[in-house]
Amino acid sequence: MRPHYVVKTNAARVLDKLGIKYELREYEVDPDDLSAETVAAKVGLPPEQLFKTLAVRGDRNGIHLAVIPANEELDFKTLARRTGDRKIDMVP
Repeated sequence: MRPHYVVKTNAARVLDKLGIKYELREYEVDPDDLSAETVAAKVGLPPEQLFKTLAVRGDRNGIHLAVIPANEELDFKTLARRTGDRKIDMVP
């Protein structure tokens, strides 16, 4: 029998360092459907309570992280204005 262990994300490690309490929820990953809405359903949370972190690159100010509710889409124009960039693209 294989031992069961939990793999912590970098975000969980940061929360540990800061002493912030959180709850890890495990779920079966489907590589063909990585949508935040699907993950929310699998862990039993409404999508607005689950957040996705998106890495983007601005044409003037480099890489930024956008954290948005799972049921929302990133507004690239608004983010570009707020970061002082003219254009924002997803980091591959």
